Amino acid sequence: MRKKGLAYTLAAMVLVVAFGTSQERRVPEAQAGTGTRAPVIAAVGDIACKNPPANNRQVCQYDDVAAAIERGDYDAFLALGDIQYEYGELANFIENYAVYFGDLLPITYPAPGNHEYGTDGAAGYFTYFGDRAPAPYYSFDLGSWHVVSLDSTICRAGGVECGPGSPQHDWLSADLEANAAECTLAYWHHPRWDWLKYQNADWTQEFELERSKPLWNLLYRHGADVVLSGHNHNYSRWMPMDKRGRFDPERGIVQFISGTGGRNLNGFGNFHTRPDTFVRGQSKAFGFLELTLREGGYDFAFVSAGGQPAYLDAGTGRCH
Repeated sequence: MRKKGLAYTLAAMVLVVAFGTSQERRVPEAQAGTGTRAPVIAAVGDIACKNPPANNRQVCQYDDVAAAIERGDYDAFLALGDIQYEYGELANFIENYAVYFGDLLPITYPAPGNHEYGTDGAAGYFTYFGDRAPAPYYSFDLGSWHVVSLDSTICRAGGVECGPGSPQHDWLSADLEANAAECTLAYWHHPRWDWLKYQNADWTQEFELERSKPLWNLLYRHGADVVLSGHNHNYSRWMPMDKRGRFDPERGIVQFISGTGGRNLNGFGNFHTRPDTFVRGQSKAFGFLELTLREGGYDFAFVSAGGQPAYLDAGTGRCH
């Protein structure tokens, strides 16, 4: 991991919104080292238990995930929400998450999940991450890519608080207009599309999948390329999709769900309810998603943590 020797700069000015208040802030921005190496990132959510790791290989293995990330040479770590269970208290962040992921803090770019909001205003999350989480949503550049961290938890049922005219939607629209990069990646906690045990239940659609609908639609309109999420405790990769979740090879957004950060693992739904755009996934191994952000495209691979079953899903994708 590039803890030392990785150049950081505070010179990049990024427009962020802190709880609905527009203001300009300095966001620490990672530069991809020396030479022409493309930035390489690790991304995962659903991480630290409210107690230390134990011997049960099926739960609370976040120490192994942290160790696997630290063994890599990563320029950024995207934490995809539900970073500290159960309620995101600052004491638990310090006593559990920080013990194993603390060395990654200088390269961490977090997004909050619903468990962070178990503490009023996600106070533990914002206090622990400090300048690494300058607002509920923010953006930065990594190599030639524009990267956006969003907050799906404040998008209530039906997406009302994230629809057109809401602070987050308006901010995202302005940010994408001002940063028309060839390649754009966005991430938040709740997936826009998923394959769940209760796939067809009304409450699943309303309280899980539709939260980020207005954000996905706006990103699709602006030609975004990749969206990352957690929330479901497994790993999956999806075909490029349009606003209705249909396969769109030309303009569609590729979604990855990476919720294998150590808390526990969840299975998928019945095979009869498998969405057509689901490519493949696994729910047997803790680990994380690795992405290399090249000019005009990206490489991806799932990396299993130490002691976990090996799982191969790797390939390449192109930007629009």
